[in-house]
Amino acid sequence: MNAGLHAIRGPLLNPSPTAGVDHFADGVLVGDDRGRIVAVGAWDEVSPRLNLDAAAVPRSEGLIVPPLLDAHIHIPQHPIRGRFADNIGVQPAGGRLLASLEQNVFPAEGRCEGPAHARHVVADFATDTLANGVIGGAAYMTVHPRATRIALEQLPEPWSVGLVLMNGRCPGYLRTDEPSLADDIAALAHDFGRRLIVTDRFAVSVDTPLRKQGVALARNHGLRMQTHLDEQRAEKSLIEDVLYPDAGSYTGVYARDGLLDCEPILAHCIHLRPEEVELIAATASSIAHCPVSNTMLGSGVMPLDVIRAAGIPHALCTDVGVSPTTSLLCEMAQFLKVHAGSSAAATPEEALRLVTVAPARMLGLGDRIGTFASGMEWSFIEVACEGPLPVTAREAILRGLLGTTEAVLEKWQRGDGAEAVAVRRLRDEGLDWGHDLAVLDADVRVTTVRLEGRVRRVTRAGRVLWTSPGTLR
Repeated sequence: MNAGLHAIRGPLLNPSPTAGVDHFADGVLVGDDRGRIVAVGAWDEVSPRLNLDAAAVPRSEGLIVPPLLDAHIHIPQHPIRGRFADNIGVQPAGGRLLASLEQNVFPAEGRCEGPAHARHVVADFATDTLANGVIGGAAYMTVHPRATRIALEQLPEPWSVGLVLMNGRCPGYLRTDEPSLADDIAALAHDFGRRLIVTDRFAVSVDTPLRKQGVALARNHGLRMQTHLDEQRAEKSLIEDVLYPDAGSYTGVYARDGLLDCEPILAHCIHLRPEEVELIAATASSIAHCPVSNTMLGSGVMPLDVIRAAGIPHALCTDVGVSPTTSLLCEMAQFLKVHAGSSAAATPEEALRLVTVAPARMLGLGDRIGTFASGMEWSFIEVACEGPLPVTAREAILRGLLGTTEAVLEKWQRGDGAEAVAVRRLRDEGLDWGHDLAVLDADVRVTTVRLEGRVRRVTRAGRVLWTSPGTLR
């Protein structure tokens, strides 16, 4: 093999920057000493061109896939992942989201004021996300500048982290220190640049003066913003009918206050009216689509075809802690389930693109990771693939990554089974706690068990970052 080259051989999936996924049953990914890709493709085509020696090129531990990115996740909620909605009652006033925040989330975030606790939470988060093949993304921390600094220091560069703004409908210990906010953001922006995201929690907990201050600071320091939008009907009604009746819509609040001008990542976007879609599409906004979270809270299903038709960038994200797992493979599986039979765009190939190419572009990393191409980082994950080698990209994604089959996917598309019936109700009207939501909750947890632990190794720019116990090398 040529001096200075490194390669790995095995079944390989390469999401296209435009559409589709290339599949090589016997593929090879070649990098150089700088940790950059030199070539990718079929072994029989690449190996003679680069004089690769089959005996010297290691075999992968499974499917070779670009590393995954999560553009919406909450670090302080990692310790309560999957227990977000514990002990809130059957039909809490204001909906499951607001009740869960008060009962479980705010106390978990408050504990991160202590530096030792914050360091521990961030360390566990870093290990768990990496074990699921996630090397970066956009995360929420808390209102505490010191905790946000700890997260930015401990997490590697592909992660961006948000200092959260809140000054209403939250405990006193989680209110933004408004007099020091400008200095806090200036210090963090000086040290971490655009890895810092100014984070408007959501319109329930942030008033217009604080939001406008956050927008001004984001503009002054060249930062982007992130927030939540149109997640649950009760939340939307509170914002539009009680808190901001003159804004026209939930999205109108953010448009009026300038947040949509700061390249925001907008989480959820389920209950959008047409005029809200137009507001988002007219800006450099993008959407974090969280099927697992939206299922487990009974929030509903993002209107995928509407978002695609409007040309709004979007990616699949976990929204941990509602989700019980940081696995984006689980998110891919739920994406296929909730959109089955309602959107022809919900394909296995598109699901993979929405955890690789799409978030890389959203996060400004698209020239380095997200797909395999010459000059990009020699970064990849290896995902266990049992049984015979898949023949097509579709089969490799379904069986190799998601541990399921074409027959199961067709069952979802036909609408057969209790889960499909519950999904239709979720999509049409949202769900309060009851039989249907219990069915979907149990199904997600079974999927989590099946898909966690499938990543065997994570390599970034030629350096192995994580190896599963029992992996050969």
